[in-house]
Formats: sequence, C-alpha cells, structure tokens
Amino acid sequence: MKDFPTVVVANYFVEKGKKEGQPVEGILKIIKLVYIAHGWYLGLNENRLIRENVEAWKHGPVIRSVYDAFKEYSKRPILEPATTGISTEMKPIEELADNDGIIQFLEEIWDAYRDATGLQLSKLTHKEGTPWYKTWVEGKNQDSFGVVIEEVDIKNYYDGRDKEDQEAF
Repeated sequence: MKDFPTVVVANYFVEKGKKEGQPVEGILKIIKLVYIAHGWYLGLNENRLIRENVEAWKHGPVIRSVYDAFKEYSKRPILEPATTGISTEMKPIEELADNDGIIQFLEEIWDAYRDATGLQLSKLTHKEGTPWYKTWVEGKNQDSFGVVIEEVDIKNYYDGRDKEDQEAF
C-alpha cells in the first residue's frame, strides 16, 4: 500500500474539522491526531500511513513537518489547511481517495478522537509503555532532540492489543 505526505493527512483532519464546524484546536491536537492515525494504521495494516519518521520530543511524539506547517497556530483553532510541505496543487481528498479504505480509516480516527483535546491526546501518548515513553524515558533521551521513535515500537503498541487503553481519554 501507498504511504502519504504527512501534511496531506494533517490537512484531511483540518478540512474535516472545518467542514463539521469543529476545527482542530491547535498544533498539539493536529500532531497527536496524525501520530495516532499513523500508529493505528501501522498496527492494523502493517503499512506506514505517513512518509516521515516520528520523533520523541519533550512534549511527546512529533512529526516535524506537521509541527513546521502548523506551529503558527499554537493553541488557536486551525481553520485552513497547510501549504507547507506539499505541492500547491495537491488536495488531501484527491490524494487520499485513490487508495481503498483510507478515507474510511481516517473517518474512524476522526470519529474516535475528534472530541478529545490536544492535552487529552498528549496524555494518551505519554503513558508508561507507549512508544514515546519507551524512547524518551526508558531510553534516557531527555537531553536529546528529535530522537526517532522506532517504527516497530509504534506498530507493536498499536497492533490492537492496547485498543481499550487507547480509547480511554
């Protein structure tokens, strides 16, 4: 299966929130939505959703292009899709629609997590045993910046064994 430009996936959530009148609240939430979607996709399908590595930062897992594309919003609602990191003619729906099931998958992620705040999603990704925790805390990387979270750790965490834990926010 095909993976996608990370900002295209982020823009899908931005456009979905805008369309439903429930815009994504700030950079923390958009980063965590994309990370969680990638984790579930990787765990359930054994394929990458996004093309980038996820990094362990002090405040959790971060995908650098999403951070760069939306950092100006800080905690404010994100009302427009990013153009940084994607070609200007690339539209998220068209890019994603060429692949069976991807829109439905992202819809399910949106439905499961849209009502959570960025802080609630952040707490989910910081729990003991999460890929971020394993990399940042157990790996003693607190003095590092941008340490890559191993894809196998993300896959193993989101492979369905921990579904109940992931839904509890």
